[in-house]
Amino acid sequence: MSEERDAYQRELRSAAKRLGLPVLGNIEATLLRHATEAIAALSSKCNLGDLSELLQHAATSLDLEIVEIHEDRDLRSLLDRIPPTKEPALARVQMELDDKTDAIVLQRQNPEPWDRRYLAVINCRTWHAYRRYFSKWHELVHLLLEGRQLRLAFRKTDVERKHPEEILVDKIAGELAFYPPIFVPTLLEEIDEARRLTFAAIERVRKRIAPEASWHATLLAAVRHSPQPIYAIRARLGLKKAEERQTTDLLSSVTEPPVSKLRVRDASANAAAEALGIRVHLNMEVPTASIAAKAFEAAWGTVQSGREDLGLWRTSGGPIGQGPVTVEAVRRGDDLWCLLHFTPATGKAIRRQGTPARARTVKRSPSKPLWGDDAD
Repeated sequence: MSEERDAYQRELRSAAKRLGLPVLGNIEATLLRHATEAIAALSSKCNLGDLSELLQHAATSLDLEIVEIHEDRDLRSLLDRIPPTKEPALARVQMELDDKTDAIVLQRQNPEPWDRRYLAVINCRTWHAYRRYFSKWHELVHLLLEGRQLRLAFRKTDVERKHPEEILVDKIAGELAFYPPIFVPTLLEEIDEARRLTFAAIERVRKRIAPEASWHATLLAAVRHSPQPIYAIRARLGLKKAEERQTTDLLSSVTEPPVSKLRVRDASANAAAEALGIRVHLNMEVPTASIAAKAFEAAWGTVQSGREDLGLWRTSGGPIGQGPVTVEAVRRGDDLWCLLHFTPATGKAIRRQGTPARARTVKRSPSKPLWGDDAD
């Protein structure tokens, strides 16, 4: 972990130096501010209606052509328009745009005067289509952080991104994809209409200003920018770690097999919720008496909502909090999605001295990228 952190800090310093930015203090925040100001400058003279228009305008300003590949004929059409004999790198695109790749960007070597300097080929085949919006922003941010000069003439963006540079680009793209000056006012309108953030409000926001974004990505952005304290939770059936080990034990066949229960897989809180001191823990069980558990048993897509006591939500160390909480939950496929709305009366549970909180707090990003891979 220390090595990964050190590598990330080196990448932050390298990016800052490349852009002539200070390398002291919170460098990540400095880079985010630089990218945000660049997008603000690009959009200042335009009357943009939604985030897709912002994306297209930013791409034009950065001299980037974006091509979506939904099926093989789209790739054939691209190669007919720009043959590899003219741009040799496109022969690599044909070979390397596979299921492990989200996008490929190249700097054109022989463009016509009217052509754009950079070409981004976005993989939109099958499940990649749900990531296309973020994939476009990811490549735009690369250009912003490279000073509009690709250090490589050909760059492939893999689905699994572990390199520090890719992690940094993902973080900044996650913010710019829901550019606050456009996203937040619309979000607040919808929250005012419903009096709180709801799944229906999130979907209305997505349709109004982020039609290309996935439902999952819009949900996370809405939670992040909500003025009310809120947690978003994804849960599914699973076992405790000890139970998982038991199922692989050679002697487990002579004992009663463990039963899968609804457990938290990902959790994301906004700053207002974190300020209350409440933490939802990784792999904790969703209470069977909770509205959330009832939603999981209901028909797919049926939203359940109501108020309950946060004391229902417990780990081995006791309840994670106390006081009223409004719950809204819905099942989508094998996953339960849940919004926990807190009030000023909701607070962190007071644990007995010496009682350990054994469960590990979820303070990480979801294992899958923030932009999501769900069906809209």
